[in-house]
Amino acid sequence: MVNTASIESKPRISSNEAVQAFGSKPLGKILLLSSVPPSSKYTGALMLHSMCRALPPGNLSCFAVLTPGMDSEIHPDWKNIPYVHRQKPSESHLRRLPLHLGVLESFVKEQATATFATSKIAKELLAFAESNGVEKIWCTLEGQTMIRLARAAQKHLALPMVAQVWDPPGWWLRDNNVDKFSRKRVLREFAEVLSDTRTTTAAASWAMAEQYRKEYGCNAIPVIPGLPENWAHQPKKGLNDAKTLTIGFAGQLYSSEEWNCLMQALESTGWVIEGRQVEVKALGRVFGINASAERNIRFYGWRSQQETIEILSGCDVLYCPYWFSPQFETESRLSFPSKLTSYLATGRPVLFHGPTYSSPSRFLHENDAAMQCNNLNQKALIEALKTLVGDANLYEKLAANGTAAFLAHLTEEKTQAQFLKAIG
Repeated sequence: MVNTASIESKPRISSNEAVQAFGSKPLGKILLLSSVPPSSKYTGALMLHSMCRALPPGNLSCFAVLTPGMDSEIHPDWKNIPYVHRQKPSESHLRRLPLHLGVLESFVKEQATATFATSKIAKELLAFAESNGVEKIWCTLEGQTMIRLARAAQKHLALPMVAQVWDPPGWWLRDNNVDKFSRKRVLREFAEVLSDTRTTTAAASWAMAEQYRKEYGCNAIPVIPGLPENWAHQPKKGLNDAKTLTIGFAGQLYSSEEWNCLMQALESTGWVIEGRQVEVKALGRVFGINASAERNIRFYGWRSQQETIEILSGCDVLYCPYWFSPQFETESRLSFPSKLTSYLATGRPVLFHGPTYSSPSRFLHENDAAMQCNNLNQKALIEALKTLVGDANLYEKLAANGTAAFLAHLTEEKTQAQFLKAIG
């Protein structure tokens, strides 16, 4: 949960300010179509809440198609806007039949879902949009249901749209075991949504915006989730003490191969770097660990964004892993980890562990804002940690450059400005 007191103390943009952001053009009535409503309970919902705060509340309505298990409660700031929610049909297909029969089973289930369940939601969506006089649609493209609903809205409402893309859709489709024939259809619809001349793409990174402009010929604007500028800590000049090395990690542990490389590397040193006892502080809702030896890890569970930054600012180094596997090359190239935004607000240097072609690696290299280990070699990872421990000037420089990169590119104010540009 986010510390809403510090967010809500900042005034929401006024109607006059919003008009000024567009010159003399009014915003119009905007429909948010998403898998969660703006709220303080999930990472994606927090991002939406932050961007919604750039809009006058009288201009907003929300139609949420909830992923099973997600809370439908909307943030109190938006309790008076037109809001409905529906249950999203299952997007994951457990195959009970073997081999080719399993592929056929998945295809039949997926097409049945698209034909009946999703079509029913689409009709309700269109009726909701028309009854609320919607003039623009803002849609998050997460999974096949949202892609299909966005395409249905384009076909039947003929309205301007902002298509928000957090991650390339291939990862979701693979992870949910969608068959290759259905994946091909969904990816074609995804391309049609972004290629529509009335649509602006809000991309998750600068690399994604660049790639989608080339691939789909769309108007793509990078809208990277940011945090309030006043949350940033002053850059630290050195480590906490002479006896310990504390490594911080926050968020989902999806880069398991990279994480295991770090764990095995630390085990090889006996959890001691340059005479310092190493401790890992981990923050997140779910954190699965398989260990064959003792590991010095302290698990904090889910904390608010602001509390997460406070805890991480007390660590010495912040670890940011990203996929090396060829299977995730597209995601690595185009996505941008929200944890990196939090890390750069702490005033502590980042140890980035991922390929040089990845979006975060490129960003950090351009801003000279992290120590990087761009391979899965355990010795190289330990050497990177030793360098941070032993080179005081480098430590101070990377901490300062990380803070500067946050203030220049990753504040909430920057996110809202880019969002207004996209939706205008």
